[in-house]
Amino acid sequence: MSSAAPAAPANRPPARRWRRALDNGWTAPFTTPVPVAIRRRLAVEQAERLNAGLPLLCLVIAANALAMAMAVLGDLPWWQQAVPPALIITTCLIAVARLRARRHTRRNPVRQLRTAARIATALGLVAGLWCVNAFVETERYYCMVAPVFLGIGSLVAATCLLAAPRAALAGMIAAVTPIAARMAAFDNLGVRAMAVMLVLLTAMQGAVVLGKFRETVGLLVSRHELTRVAASDALTTLANRRAFMPALEGALARGRPVLLALLDLDGFKQVNDRHGHQAGDALLVEVAGRIRTLAPRALSLARLGGDEFALLFDIASGEDGARAALESLYAAISLPFAWQGGVLMVGASIGSARSPADGSGAAELLLQADTRLYADKARRQRSALGLLATPARRG
Repeated sequence: MSSAAPAAPANRPPARRWRRALDNGWTAPFTTPVPVAIRRRLAVEQAERLNAGLPLLCLVIAANALAMAMAVLGDLPWWQQAVPPALIITTCLIAVARLRARRHTRRNPVRQLRTAARIATALGLVAGLWCVNAFVETERYYCMVAPVFLGIGSLVAATCLLAAPRAALAGMIAAVTPIAARMAAFDNLGVRAMAVMLVLLTAMQGAVVLGKFRETVGLLVSRHELTRVAASDALTTLANRRAFMPALEGALARGRPVLLALLDLDGFKQVNDRHGHQAGDALLVEVAGRIRTLAPRALSLARLGGDEFALLFDIASGEDGARAALESLYAAISLPFAWQGGVLMVGASIGSARSPADGSGAAELLLQADTRLYADKARRQRSALGLLATPARRG
């Protein structure tokens, strides 16, 4: 399996750092392929579930280690009897203490899931080797006590770790492999049969862990698709008004200067009246495609309804790029649209508003942009009628 990649440079965009972390070989938090659209949400949900179940998990592991130590009391040298359970119990206490001090699961859920996998592997290996030692050193009639405690502890821990499948699988395999291998080499057929059963139970529990993970992925995919459909315009697949307004309000809440532009088609009603609604729908789809092509850096592109579109730009580093995109849209939308062997022709009117110059709230910006949109439309209509000699000013 590939080794861990070098640390990402400090200037790497956050989205790229997330993708790198989520795809990083064995240390990735997932056990099966996960659609890119839900990876971050899935990592956060896994970490939240892991943290919710961690106190109970640590209690079970610590109690199991203490019970096993008492079961083999007197059969091992003191350090072999005391050190492994002390390591396991101390690690559990530290994990619970750190959980109480950490409240921000969303800050770095991938790191939490990776850490869980590493700790589960280490504790599983300590428990497995301790169990092998106890199995070999205890009296013949009591040698199965340690494997029984190990099996119960591993299966219960894996159940508690369903939210972190790599940790569950790694912990079980690390714990069970040493003792199963030792029992399989024992000279008693019953012990060998127990080794086989231990492996089969581990495999069964592993299948449960993976099945639960796939179920979680399927649920999140369905939820994401429902959210996407609810936030998208069914015809053009641009954002709809319900999605655009939170994007605008969120940008303003972050204090970033933005440019809001409203675009309305000129002559769209005539296209509908002459060629039918099917032609109008095809025209709207083509307009949406040209908007996407010419405004790739927009924070949000939306169809607000009818033939009205909205574009939102971050202009913290200047508004030249946004203005250039709007100017390009005037020309691009005026170009012919092919339709059933003929062409459809429309124009565009645009009104824009900037924050904070034109307002600091969404309602203020929308009102300013809408006012300028209709002023631009009126100027263009007068120009088309020949009543105004100078070119229309664009908002």
